[in-house]
Amino acid sequence: MKMNVQITRILAEQKELFLNLFNLYLYDLSEYSGEDLLEEGKYDPTNTYLYLERDELYPFFIQYEGKVIGFALVCSPPYVPEDVDYTVQELFLVQKYRGQGLAAQAVDLVFAQFQGRFKVEQLANNATAVSFWKKYYEHHQIEYTESEYNIEIDNIAGSHRILSQTFVRRGRVSE
Repeated sequence: MKMNVQITRILAEQKELFLNLFNLYLYDLSEYSGEDLLEEGKYDPTNTYLYLERDELYPFFIQYEGKVIGFALVCSPPYVPEDVDYTVQELFLVQKYRGQGLAAQAVDLVFAQFQGRFKVEQLANNATAVSFWKKYYEHHQIEYTESEYNIEIDNIAGSHRILSQTFVRRGRVSE
């Protein structure tokens, strides 16, 4: 059963709402990244505001029944690797709305906006994210190439193992 999920482009005047949600996202992710709070009790949203300023970055709120319940952030060149057209950089739903198929519907809507070579990455120790994407690919019969590598994350100690899937998405592009 399809639910009433929509995506809308995040506007500059919605910056506070976006950064508040991004802080919740970093809180959830800290379980896997090891990130610590800043002194003022928030996480470091390093350069996140750029999503609201750069034409090559596509920030979307995910809405359900008229309420903002998360976001999806998509990047294009020069913010992606050379052999890629787009990355789904971040995908977040607040806890209450997880496990209901809403994220997959939001991803469908995001992918309908773009076509080309995509890359999606997850922290390898984030089993929930890895499982979500693998199920999404399987359900949508998306053939992908997977790689694995280690990265350093600014201001977070240690190296982090990343799983990365690359695939071509040929969909309709919305007007």
